[in-house]
Amino acid sequence: MTMNEKIQTHQKDNRDQRLPAVILIAGSILFLIPNIFFVIQGFSIRYWADDYCFSGFLKEHGFIHGLIEFYSTTSNRFSAFMFTGFSEFFGENAIRVIPSLIIIAFGFITYKILGELLSKFHSKQTKIISILSSQILIFFVLLLAPNIHQSIYWRAGLTHYFLPIPILLYLILMIFSQRKTEDKILKKGIFLFLVSFFSAGLSESYAALQAGSFGIALLFVLFFDKNSHRKRGIYLIGSTLMGTAVAMGVMIVSPGNALRLDTLQQSSNLFSILSISTLSAINFIVFSIRGLWLPFGIMFGLLVLITYCFVRPSGLKIQSINLLVTFFFIALVTLMLIICICAPTAYGMMAYPEERVLMLAQVVLICGISLEGAVFGLLFQKLLYIYQPIRVAGLFLILIFCMYPLSTLDVRQSNLRFYQNRAALWDKRNTEINDQIKMKKNDLFVLALDSFAEIAELRDDSGYWVNQCAAKYYQVESISAVEE
Repeated sequence: MTMNEKIQTHQKDNRDQRLPAVILIAGSILFLIPNIFFVIQGFSIRYWADDYCFSGFLKEHGFIHGLIEFYSTTSNRFSAFMFTGFSEFFGENAIRVIPSLIIIAFGFITYKILGELLSKFHSKQTKIISILSSQILIFFVLLLAPNIHQSIYWRAGLTHYFLPIPILLYLILMIFSQRKTEDKILKKGIFLFLVSFFSAGLSESYAALQAGSFGIALLFVLFFDKNSHRKRGIYLIGSTLMGTAVAMGVMIVSPGNALRLDTLQQSSNLFSILSISTLSAINFIVFSIRGLWLPFGIMFGLLVLITYCFVRPSGLKIQSINLLVTFFFIALVTLMLIICICAPTAYGMMAYPEERVLMLAQVVLICGISLEGAVFGLLFQKLLYIYQPIRVAGLFLILIFCMYPLSTLDVRQSNLRFYQNRAALWDKRNTEINDQIKMKKNDLFVLALDSFAEIAELRDDSGYWVNQCAAKYYQVESISAVEE
């Protein structure tokens, strides 16, 4: 090949790479726009309902004594109280940044995990692919969140059902990235134990998800992982499972948990728990996909196309039959993890989980469908990659699918205005309360706000539980909310 031919070939390769890069960047920007709205909306949350109770406990009893009192009389979710105490340490305004920080943390850890996965494949746009894919996951997790007002934009709900998700992803990233290093393994094991102990204490449903996730991972490593780092992986996963088991034990023996269960009807046997939780999981998957077929279809299609167009195995000989087995394995694991999430509600209440609990299940379902999309992309790649016109068509389909987030901007703007207006009303009422406290008043009358998204608000009855918690939070005798 002459020098001129080499230059022409190099220029042609650059042109071939320019269009895919432009499409990936454009797609990332299109998904970033609504994601920015989700983040900004988080700055407008304030204290609602149970937030007063958690913070009131802290103000009345302090951190250590409050944790003991909370664990003994109210709830077994000790880590939720600890997280609340940590946020309160930074003052009243700290609650306003929590959702936004957790959304950003979720996106960043997702980006890092995708980077680790893509490092196993040959791709010249690994970073851009990771950025776009993480933006896609952020968007659909928040768009499809069951009752996003409770599960994301309410500290009490977020602490139990969304905060654990980036922690779980961080644990997965730590184990995945550290199992092949030569660092001191004892310190890593202790760290994973402590983190998993804390995260499992945030809620029973998440503890079951964490136990199921790493239980399946341990079985996989024991029976299918034959490489030289197998023992290190077993130790790291085992440390995480041990921390989870200890936290679950601490929650089970909680006196506060026993008091709460006394008011509920528990399942009498293991078969009943399994049948109720399995039926709940299947119904959730079927109803979610049937009712939200368009966003799920677009998300699945995007992952198929991105994998098909950009991700190529590097030295890995993947057979079609192995890809099909992987597809069904992902579906099975997704179902099993959602069953784990539903199991605590099946045991404690013999019921279908509440919407905010299903936030965990929705994240698992979204991740499962995304992984299956990637597997389909690899499968189609083996069959169709040789046809350049199909790949070019795939690139433009990616761009078209990336337009979908723009169709949700009206709702994003409307929700943002609603939260900003409600935050302004809460700030006004908070100022009035503090003014009355400065005037040495102990029985306060304040502006009433409407309840929303099944989150209770202050009432005119000072004996109502939200009013009592708010009175503890503001350290007064009573608070009554009246219409202006």
